[in-house]
Amino acid sequence: MLYLQPKNYKMKNLLLFGMLIMALVFVQFAQAQTVDDVINKHITALGGKENINKIQNMIAEGSLNIQGTDIAVTLTQVHNKLARQDINAMGMTGFDMLTDKEGWTYMPFQGMQKPEPKTADDVKESQSDLDIAGPLVDYAAKGHKVELLGKEDVDGTECYKIKVTLAGGKDETYYIDPASNMIIRIKKIQKANGQEQEIQSDFSDYKEVGGVKMAHSIGLPFGTMLLSSIKVNQTIPDSAFKHDM
Repeated sequence: MLYLQPKNYKMKNLLLFGMLIMALVFVQFAQAQTVDDVINKHITALGGKENINKIQNMIAEGSLNIQGTDIAVTLTQVHNKLARQDINAMGMTGFDMLTDKEGWTYMPFQGMQKPEPKTADDVKESQSDLDIAGPLVDYAAKGHKVELLGKEDVDGTECYKIKVTLAGGKDETYYIDPASNMIIRIKKIQKANGQEQEIQSDFSDYKEVGGVKMAHSIGLPFGTMLLSSIKVNQTIPDSAFKHDM
């Protein structure tokens, strides 16, 4: 009996260890199921994947007030081909554009004399910005990875927190309101003046456009952009793809 006791003790330890491994595997599986459940509810609340995928282009017009200066903004997007922002302020017009091949920026408000090209790395890393549906729709097929990081308070709302690692390598964090299943905040790292910084955007005032709910109020670090008009599946002029002045 003195010999059997340590053997039984080891056996119990092995059984407990095995149960622990099984529990960890189950937790990981349950988390994977949970993140997909959160994402699927979000896609359904937006209007469903079928309606989302019908949108091939979008033109949004709005305004932004920065330190008392009114700025007119036009956002133009063509699925997987173009993401462009045209900005009009103080009698000057600037733009920032990205295509599937190149990117250009022209901000005369910042002293630029002519459009300047984005680096090849910036263009490559930003290709996910061309996706109108966003990275959560068919994320695996697009090469993105998602991870549910539990919940976090966003201005009094306990939101699901999802980390998205894009196929290009960038990380973004999405906060989804469990009541509405809408994204109310996104945090991402962007380059500005040659340095990386975290940019936070807050989304609200969702309205249906073309069968899909879209935010008409976007809170940015320097002000809130209010969109007065969003139109989808329009005829996009060739000039939208050009960077020459």
